[in-house]
Amino acid sequence: MLNSNFPPPVTTPDSPAHTPLEQAQARFTFLADLIPQLVWFTDPKGSHTYFNQRWIDYTGYTLEASLGPDMWNNLLHPDDQHRARQRWGHSLATGEFYEIEYRFKSKQGDYRWFLGQALPQRNAQGEIEQWFGTCTDIHDQKLNALALRQREQDFATLTDAIDQLVWMADAEGSIFWYNERWYQFTGTDLESMKGWGWEKVHHPEHRERVVNFVREAWGAGQPWELTFPLRRYDGEYRWFLTRAIPVRNEQGHVERWCGTNTDITEQKQLVEQLENAYADLEMKITFRTLELEREVLYLRRQLGIC
Repeated sequence: MLNSNFPPPVTTPDSPAHTPLEQAQARFTFLADLIPQLVWFTDPKGSHTYFNQRWIDYTGYTLEASLGPDMWNNLLHPDDQHRARQRWGHSLATGEFYEIEYRFKSKQGDYRWFLGQALPQRNAQGEIEQWFGTCTDIHDQKLNALALRQREQDFATLTDAIDQLVWMADAEGSIFWYNERWYQFTGTDLESMKGWGWEKVHHPEHRERVVNFVREAWGAGQPWELTFPLRRYDGEYRWFLTRAIPVRNEQGHVERWCGTNTDITEQKQLVEQLENAYADLEMKITFRTLELEREVLYLRRQLGIC
């Protein structure tokens, strides 16, 4: 038998009713069947005493078949049953707000994600008389969130696989994310590097130049690149080529920046070696030219030409 606190099934709030309680029960039933959530009641021990029509329509089980303490859990996905039972048991034992995401089986045999929530109703003495709960279909939002999380994981895997140090900043240039290679190279963590913390790993002789440049670059909102040395975890400085591009929204406003730091130490050393070699060659050519001029002048004197 249903608890006297719960309304009996009534089709509309205008159906014949002889007392104010019956009229209130009729209105409640009408409202509970109108809202999109699955609505349920339990007694203080967690035994279900009421489900609305949407529960019956979704699960395919009648009201009588759904009553009791365990029927709801049997309809959950096997991977969610233990977690849901523990969470519900904790709320029953403590009277705390109940909230959980789980997958419910439909009468077609598929599972959809729901947000389960419940609050206790207490009497004047503070004792729990019943629990009022709802199950809200969040399947589409959940799948979108899972797909987004997967894309984020794929992105993180990709950025950790490449050789560059990768970072992202907000529209004002405050960095909020680095890939794992940044932390491996610098020996730092996000807490010390977020915002403008990256200044700490820049060479003191180049820091002011870099800061001034990027402040102007953020304001210009155009792709930019710059070379500078960064301190490695062991104290050694290595040269990097940094490139950054703005990411804009539909209105064309910069929402964030994506950037990479590419180690160019070897290339820079090679260029310096080539420049030094070229300078040495020019010097040798200059000296040899002078020697040849002296020899020519000596021979001309010997021959009395000059």
